[in-house]
Amino acid sequence: MRSAARQLVLVGLLLATVIGLFVAAESGQRQLQATSLRIAQAARRENALAEVLQVLRQAESAQRGYILLGDPTYLTPYQEGLAKLPVDLNDLDAAFGTADWKIRSHVAEIGRLSRSKFTEMGATLDLYRERGRGAAVTLIRTDFGQRTMSQITDRVRQIQKAETDDMLEASRSWRSDRWLNLGITTSALAASLFLVLLLRRLVLRYISSQEREAERAAQRQAKLERLVKRRTEDLSELSTHLQSLAEKERSALSRELHDELGGLLVAARMDVSWIEERVGGSDPELLAHFKRLQDALLEGVDLKRRVVENLRPTLLDNLGLVPALRWQVADSCGRAELSCVEHYPKEELNLVPEASIAIFRIVQESLTNILRHANAHNVVVSIETKGESLVVTVRDDGVGLPESRREALRSHGLAAMRHRATALGGQFRIARPATGGTQIEVRLPLERIAAAGPPGGGQF
Repeated sequence: MRSAARQLVLVGLLLATVIGLFVAAESGQRQLQATSLRIAQAARRENALAEVLQVLRQAESAQRGYILLGDPTYLTPYQEGLAKLPVDLNDLDAAFGTADWKIRSHVAEIGRLSRSKFTEMGATLDLYRERGRGAAVTLIRTDFGQRTMSQITDRVRQIQKAETDDMLEASRSWRSDRWLNLGITTSALAASLFLVLLLRRLVLRYISSQEREAERAAQRQAKLERLVKRRTEDLSELSTHLQSLAEKERSALSRELHDELGGLLVAARMDVSWIEERVGGSDPELLAHFKRLQDALLEGVDLKRRVVENLRPTLLDNLGLVPALRWQVADSCGRAELSCVEHYPKEELNLVPEASIAIFRIVQESLTNILRHANAHNVVVSIETKGESLVVTVRDDGVGLPESRREALRSHGLAAMRHRATALGGQFRIARPATGGTQIEVRLPLERIAAAGPPGGGQF
């Protein structure tokens, strides 16, 4: 948690540094643009001043050349300057429109003096035309015209000095700001680099800690899975052991019932028959009692036989799996009046006793479930060899097994059937065919269930 908080703080600092870099770069860019604008404006002002001075000087040179030489072509620059002066003065006013009041006053004075200069030159030309070259030359030699030009030049120099000072100040300010921005940018870059390296270190440490935690979690998960697997194997072994004990107890009880109860019932029937021969006569009531007693003993013998067969089928031990299954299917379907179809291998299966009793119990439990819940009319029991597996299938056309009961392993003996299959290394599957009903399929590996000796169930 603290590591994540430190990372958030570093990310915030890094973001602030990046924003600072952006602000510094933007400020430097704006200052550069402002300085460029000031330089461009200074160049424009300088150009405007130069244009006015050039017009004045060219006009003055043209005027003097015309007076001295008398050639009218010399007046062309003067006439052009006279026409151009208003435009140049307007450009000069526009160039210095944002200057301070002192500079604007100098600009206004330059305009006034320039117009006055052209007025002076015009008066000199008029004097030349009226009184001749001598009078005009005499006027030119006075300082009247020079004084105006000197005033104009002086004003221009003052403006240029002010502009130069302003440019120098702007240059010094720009250099100072540039170094300041460079320092800020360098510091911000250094801080960013430091924060990035620190953040990288924290991220690597965090990733490393997460990897270690993931590795520890994987180890704990693997340990838990091993524990669960071991406990599952223990429970499976215990369940197998309990089933084996139950089968042994059933076998022992079956033998006791067959030997003891069977002997008692046979002896009772023999005694009743002897008494009937000795006491019997023509008394109908007495004969009816003897008949009911004989029928009761026969029913007892039949009940004993069914109980013994359910506990431990003698056919399984004496004749093998297929005869035992035939009797079980015939008995179950006969009592429920079901139509049963059976498919068995042509030769008796040579299986280990554990596999024989497991298959018999799976088929027995499947038939019991069909009789209790399926409301079926037809049942198919099939045992066949497919590749390296023995496939046991019990299918009915009843109402089908709900999905909830398929997942509930303890309902309808499904857990016992599933465990018997998995204990032999097999697979247990419940499906609902397209035609309806329920199909139970068990696949057992032949290498696991095949016996080495001759066919025969043997004693469990």
